Amino acid sequence: MANLLDAVKIYLTPALIQQAAQTLGEQENGVSKTLSGLTPVILAGLADKVNDGNALGNIFNTLAKFDAGVLDNLGSLVGSGNLAHNDPKDLAGNLVGTLFGNKVPGILNAVAAFAGVKSSSVSALLGVAGPLVMGVLGKKINTDGLNVSGLANLLLSQKDDFLSVLPTGVGALLGFAGASGARGGETATTTAQTSGLKWLWPLLGLVALGLSFMYLARTCKQPAQPVVETPTVPQVDSAAIKAAEAAKRYAKTLASGFEIKGNRDGIESKLIAFIEDTSKPVDKTTWFSFDRLTFKTGSAEIEMDKSKEQLVNIYETLKAFPKVKLKVGGYTDNVGNEAANMKLSLARARATVAALEAMGVEKGRLSPEGYGSQHPVASNDTEEGRAQNRRIDVRVTQK
Repeated sequence: MANLLDAVKIYLTPALIQQAAQTLGEQENGVSKTLSGLTPVILAGLADKVNDGNALGNIFNTLAKFDAGVLDNLGSLVGSGNLAHNDPKDLAGNLVGTLFGNKVPGILNAVAAFAGVKSSSVSALLGVAGPLVMGVLGKKINTDGLNVSGLANLLLSQKDDFLSVLPTGVGALLGFAGASGARGGETATTTAQTSGLKWLWPLLGLVALGLSFMYLARTCKQPAQPVVETPTVPQVDSAAIKAAEAAKRYAKTLASGFEIKGNRDGIESKLIAFIEDTSKPVDKTTWFSFDRLTFKTGSAEIEMDKSKEQLVNIYETLKAFPKVKLKVGGYTDNVGNEAANMKLSLARARATVAALEAMGVEKGRLSPEGYGSQHPVASNDTEEGRAQNRRIDVRVTQK
């Protein structure tokens, strides 16, 4: 069975380490230790979920659908200031949040202390390690035809390997039984004491063996064999899932006869409600975020196969309300060079405007602007927060 740690290690190339070190202002050795420390943390977290059938089923579906093509260009995830929704960094951030919840900040601090780098650098590198692990597992699932149980068995069979190389302190923080924390944590005194007592272990073993024979002779009972349970995924109430999904949907027929379809909390429902509400005047603080607009990683090229439906919805909305004008703003997280972030955010705002104008929106109704990492809507200290800050927003400037 393939060793997952080795499979991940292949992608931690000197070129990737050097690029990340230069971008984050860290030593290459610190970056290497950070990435080598984060990968077993994520894998151990996944292995710890194998007995939670519902969680494992959801994780399996995410991994099976994950685009392993990201493995061919991991450097694009280093300080890219990505604006894309559902990009590899976002998906990895969601997975890490699912695995560790509010323990993520503690993990970042522990790995930072272990590697000798800033916590913010660990957080940024989590945006590389997460997609890396997901890509390797997704590729394994699809190449080997694994099902949920196959993934569970793969993770369980190597769990001890993951725990044995966790950065010092992380195992205790997460409550992982069997985590040695030996990486950088074993002292010379401990080693010497252990070596000095090597003669004791065979003696103790013989004593234990003798006692075992005595016990068996008296009880005539065979010791119970350990039972290894294969995790099962519980039955899912499909009707409840369909009802929940229906509650999230939004539909609106415009005066033109076009039916807008989207999410109830998406940009379409909020923007149209604001336009139609005569009691709400135009202001400079009310913005609406695209939730299905996706760009290629590190690029201003829109992924039209994923974004076209929402762009068409915005075009039809502007067509139905011909007096409306919008400011289109691009935003990034605070990772990387701010000048590059400003350039990328403006380029993506302009690309959004160009796509809508190509559909038929009159020139002059849309005004693009890039704000870089200004005006964050969440903390940049976590990948989840940075994912929220990478966005394209619109603001009504005229009704």
